[in-house]
Amino acid sequence: MKKIITTLVLAFFVSQGFGQSSSVSTTTSSNLSISVSSDDDDYSYTARYDGEKTNNLKEIITKTLGKPSEETERTAIWEGKGYSASLRKGKVELEMDFDQVTKSFRLKMEDLGDQISEILGSPKTPEPPKPPRKN
Repeated sequence: MKKIITTLVLAFFVSQGFGQSSSVSTTTSSNLSISVSSDDDDYSYTARYDGEKTNNLKEIITKTLGKPSEETERTAIWEGKGYSASLRKGKVELEMDFDQVTKSFRLKMEDLGDQISEILGSPKTPEPPKPPRKN
């Protein structure tokens, strides 16, 4: 718990120091690590987990984003305008550039992150801390 709080506090101060609204949230357990980062321009979701849930994750990502644009025996990659997703045993990554996707697609990808977290056993995707209001 101290690690999570320290990470959140550090992220807050770093974002304040550079004057850009940015937020990072991380949840870690013995076999699960989820990191979510979001600012005014980008969204990033990374999870490391026990590899046994890879097939379940592939199903939900395929249901949301369609067939992978590239696929090997070990890796599946989905790429489109303004987003990418990659999946391999034990690791999933989602990235999105808000300027290149629609608001509905943005919500769809953020929801995908929530669904992945639920499959991995995290009750909810960690919420990035809210940036302070600009006066």
